[in-house]
Amino acid sequence: MNKNSIRYDLSDWLIHFFRDIDFEGNNSIIYPEHMGFGNVVEDFKWSALFMLRCAIKHGRLWATWSYRNNVRTIYGPNPAVCFTEMPIAAFLEAGEARSRRGEAMSQFALVFPKKELFKVGANPVIYGLDDRNYWPPSGKGGGSRIIDPERLPEREQYRYVTYNPASSSPIDWTHEREWRWPYRGDISAVEKAVEEYGMVGDALDIPGLDFYEYLINEMGVVVRDKKQATWIAHDILSLIDREVIRKDQYKFILAADELPPTHELISPSEVSRAISDSLIDLEPIFSYDDDELTAIASKFHRLASAVESSAPQPEAGEFGGCWLWMLDNTSKLVRALIADERLTVTESGKYLASLFEFSDSRSLRQRETMAVELARLVESEFGVECGYSSVLNSDDPNGIPFYNDDHLDNHMHYNVSWEY
Repeated sequence: MNKNSIRYDLSDWLIHFFRDIDFEGNNSIIYPEHMGFGNVVEDFKWSALFMLRCAIKHGRLWATWSYRNNVRTIYGPNPAVCFTEMPIAAFLEAGEARSRRGEAMSQFALVFPKKELFKVGANPVIYGLDDRNYWPPSGKGGGSRIIDPERLPEREQYRYVTYNPASSSPIDWTHEREWRWPYRGDISAVEKAVEEYGMVGDALDIPGLDFYEYLINEMGVVVRDKKQATWIAHDILSLIDREVIRKDQYKFILAADELPPTHELISPSEVSRAISDSLIDLEPIFSYDDDELTAIASKFHRLASAVESSAPQPEAGEFGGCWLWMLDNTSKLVRALIADERLTVTESGKYLASLFEFSDSRSLRQRETMAVELARLVESEFGVECGYSSVLNSDDPNGIPFYNDDHLDNHMHYNVSWEY
């Protein structure tokens, strides 16, 4: 930040906030049939927290037309991702107040360094046009809204925001201090799927800003409370363990209820202090003593061997892979088994330990029963919630169909649409 920008009303950050989604409402977005394993949906109302965690897991912010009352608010041929340049304190205050009033805003957000988003194509919006007598297309019925290119080139139209503070019903969105990033790719396949089926098959069929691919560093996350912050930390650690992102791509998680009152977060220095106090320090998780981890892995081996020794004779039956599923990825046990190269992190974020001690001559059903017993012993010995995970007719932990213990109450792993 240059010296002229060190003011309470300016910010070096751009914020993308999430809102609760009602797919049966007038301000909805494209409906994806499948959000990915580990993301569990119920009915047609999805919470802002659910949408935030999906974005973190997928590394994508959806480009949309930002419908309001079934009318596009994004003009031109390109859908866009929207951000606000509001200072963090102002965002927290506005997010809480507008959410309470039932408006399309919340305190759940991803925070990006402004200069990094500018590098990848984001720009501040344009409020209004010079010709006061020109009225852009109304867009009634949800159709495209293309402004006369002589008044604004099509390539820049995604930036246009209606502005008329002098009308009998004033239109003024300047308080949002909006920036937008345009999606320039082909959207015809998405439009065809929506026209034919009313939805797309998968969340990643919806185009958007793939922010992990741009290697943006020092991103932040805003949530409502400390419990939710631990869920976000779990999601981020899972991405690091899968080598989807680097350790430095996320810098902080702000839990609103842990922060000072917003009037104490006015100056840039106060915001920097709050961010420093909420830094994601994952280094201790990657710095456990090697000898200690080796001893833990050996103890796990002995428990698995004991289950194998006490099991009945091998039984014939279905073939498939079976693993011990561990739900706390911060535990020393998980770190020990990663170091021992016997633990896989699946595409859905499951931490699965290979059970080499179990005989391959046993049926899948028998090994599942044995894994449940091992889970009981591991929970007793290490205090780590565990269960089994298996795949029929395959040794691929990402394979389908898979089966596992029901841990739906564990919201550290499961991202659920009804959690607010």
